[in-house]
Amino acid sequence: MRPPDEPHHSPSELGGVSRLRPVAMASFAPRGPGYDPRVRLARRLVAVRGGPDAIVLAFGWADRAVRVQVAAVGACSSEDVERAIATARAVAAVDDDPTEFFAMVRRHALLGPLARAVDPRIASTPTVFESFAVAVIEQLVTTFEARASIRRLWRIAGEPVPNTELRAAPTGAAVKRVPMWKMHAIGVGSRRAVTLHEGAGRAEALERLRAHSPEVAIEKLQSLRGVGPWTANAVARSGLGWGDAVPVGDFHAPYTITAALGGPDDLTRDDPKAADAAMLEMLEPFRPHRARVALLVERHTAMQRGRRLPRIDPHRCEPWRY
Repeated sequence: MRPPDEPHHSPSELGGVSRLRPVAMASFAPRGPGYDPRVRLARRLVAVRGGPDAIVLAFGWADRAVRVQVAAVGACSSEDVERAIATARAVAAVDDDPTEFFAMVRRHALLGPLARAVDPRIASTPTVFESFAVAVIEQLVTTFEARASIRRLWRIAGEPVPNTELRAAPTGAAVKRVPMWKMHAIGVGSRRAVTLHEGAGRAEALERLRAHSPEVAIEKLQSLRGVGPWTANAVARSGLGWGDAVPVGDFHAPYTITAALGGPDDLTRDDPKAADAAMLEMLEPFRPHRARVALLVERHTAMQRGRRLPRIDPHRCEPWRY
């Protein structure tokens, strides 16, 4: 996969950031082959902090390098700038080198062509808590329902960036202040709301997970009430950028991944543990890149799907109960 020869926008061309104060610029050369800026830089503006001291990242692509401008509203220390640039590297996935994975799947009939067509890098969210909040909201409901609730939570709890339409992801403290009745109103039921509030109260501890190995982080995540293997692996993938996270417990993934990799075709919804076991067996040869395989199969399935997924689970039309 080759990035476009034509340079993408430069950060200074983005109108939303022109009303803020530029404080730093940086340029990153992505590690490894196959970097696709059309995917990685789809979010041109990322608010990493809101409020009177807001900080925004503006991404661009030129001369085969990721360009980022750090812009601020109020106070912005040198430590803030360092953290913002580190966040930019994680969001753009420039340090995630898939070279080993490309070599591993080069001759694979399905994954080889997919890896050349779809950038298999694993990006990270600006904060672990952001990933945690998304993963918890996605529990037990359809993708459409989850996305709607995520937008609503960001709208009521995320801090806006002055003079722009941007809004930073909610902090743990902000989510902790959202009452249960309002969680229900945005489509997050009691079970998920309790888990969200518990994680919000331990948001600083969640950020410290980046200092641990992903395996240890997954264990620690599962000490939270309402967090099982599916949620813990989802946070490890999107919050820690772990390329070996596996979607155990997912409603669709064990079946689609097993089928795509040539596993047994007699799995049933009645035995999800058997489906997880079959998926893990098929993914075993791809350690430590199982999350990349899951990502490619997920994209492949989406491209091959002949119909849209249901907006609301036909067996459960009340997502606020869960």
